[in-house]
Amino acid sequence: MDRRRFIAHTTAMTCPCIALAGCTDERNGSTADSTEDDDEEPPDSDEEVNEEQNDVEHDGEPITDYDLEVHDERSNGHVFWVDHNERMYGGRSNRVLISDDWWETTETLYTVTEHEDTNDYIQSVIVPESGRVVVGVGGRADKTTGRVILLDEDVEDHETVYEFDWGRVSNSLAHVVYEDIIVIGSYGQSDFEDGNHPNEVILSTDGGESFNRILEAELRTEDAPNLHIHDVEYDPHAERIWVAVGDNANTQLHWSDDLGDSWEQIGETGEAPMVTQISAFEDCIVLGTDGTPEGIIRWERDTPDEEPDGVEEFEHHSTLQFETDNDRMQTFARRRWHIREDDGRELCLMPFGYSPMNPDATDSVLLASTDGDAWYELYRTETQDILLSNVMGPLSMDGDLRTLVSDSFQSGGHQIDATVPEFWE
Repeated sequence: MDRRRFIAHTTAMTCPCIALAGCTDERNGSTADSTEDDDEEPPDSDEEVNEEQNDVEHDGEPITDYDLEVHDERSNGHVFWVDHNERMYGGRSNRVLISDDWWETTETLYTVTEHEDTNDYIQSVIVPESGRVVVGVGGRADKTTGRVILLDEDVEDHETVYEFDWGRVSNSLAHVVYEDIIVIGSYGQSDFEDGNHPNEVILSTDGGESFNRILEAELRTEDAPNLHIHDVEYDPHAERIWVAVGDNANTQLHWSDDLGDSWEQIGETGEAPMVTQISAFEDCIVLGTDGTPEGIIRWERDTPDEEPDGVEEFEHHSTLQFETDNDRMQTFARRRWHIREDDGRELCLMPFGYSPMNPDATDSVLLASTDGDAWYELYRTETQDILLSNVMGPLSMDGDLRTLVSDSFQSGGHQIDATVPEFWE
């Protein structure tokens, strides 16, 4: 098996003993919904192959003393969200699942029975500060389009609050919540023959009660795998919305300072780096890559409302270096978890899942940073059995630092239950 190492390109690791320790209590995986997921749909593929990776010198060595607890092989469905009350939300087929014990057991919260076919498949669950449950439903490329539904306060019925022209809500890309602001980008495979693209960005400012389309990314060329939304971010430091679009020659980075009424973009379409995650720190914007060199791209800003002058300001800061003869992309960034404390402290966890389209790729890795500058490898899985896609928790940098990292639809439904080390102390 090829071994990879984490490179701290400009900042040496200051705590060489960091490890992500697995929780010590026993987990038996029992569940109220314990049947196999025989009705799961095959996922849409979204893997791109880019330029050769950079050959960079490194200052830090990998952290390899991992103590991981991998559990719940498909027994509890897929977990998507944790709210401020530590209630977790997920899905199996057309059922919304909940858990009050960090996904050890689950119960069915709601069952969507709107269509006779499988277009009621639960793709994602989002719970803003209002506590209302927003659900992404349906939208695979071979079926009708996806939609966003809102469960009523008694969780006895739902209403459709938005339906995409094409695509769906992804569980591991392109949605973000800040207080009662929700930004969602549509995702999926383009249908170039009929001119259908998952290129919409929608916004709610009322906790999911309503959504409006604020951006429809323009097609530059069909000589690209797709035109779709890779990620969205609400930047509370600047009250700014960021949007990353892919792929390849259709790639662009947009931002809006007026909640989508007007937009800026960085350079010409196709010049921006291809990324699948955007995370806004007070002093910088961090982009998780979707190509080689893999890792972190960073733009340092002097003030929160500063705007980037061009693509050249975004620099590859840290990379995941591969000891392999294969130049194909090995990994790309998946859905992050970003804590912003009232006293100004920040913590971002960002998983990089291996590329299923590269048969040599095996590892998934979780990176963490408190400033967007120094990044630390918290743990790594060296197997194709686990494809990291979504990290949930901790809820604060103080107290219980429990986190759960979930597996992609493309793998078996594992979760890794662990504790984040206080590497910032």
